[in-house]
Amino acid sequence: MISPNNKWLIHTLLIGLIPVFSRLLTWAATTSVTVTPLAAADFITLGLVVHIAILNEMEHLAIREPAIKALLNGLSILFITCYGTLYALTTLSDRNPELINAPFVLPISIVFCTGSAACGLTLFQISKRRLQ
Repeated sequence: MISPNNKWLIHTLLIGLIPVFSRLLTWAATTSVTVTPLAAADFITLGLVVHIAILNEMEHLAIREPAIKALLNGLSILFITCYGTLYALTTLSDRNPELINAPFVLPISIVFCTGSAACGLTLFQISKRRLQ
């Protein structure tokens, strides 16, 4: 039987990583240097998928304290807002490269994405312990 943590990992992280894997495969298969191996938009997509999944799963988790649930919802909404801002910066950078420091957006997106995945995994670890 697959545990809820493994299900979350499979359904959310692996599906969210499809754009990253697709870009890496495209980069490896092309001979020109026009395709970059990593892009901020792919990690932003992964982060959005993670937080939407967290918001969805919050409805099904047995968290009795409404303050904790409100805090977690607020944190996810804050992250979604940050990802929206990062996506806007990425779009502006594609349109006008001199306006935005694009190399700065990629590491920030990766850090946010790592934090989002850690938040999701921690949430499911805590909820798993409470259910036992």
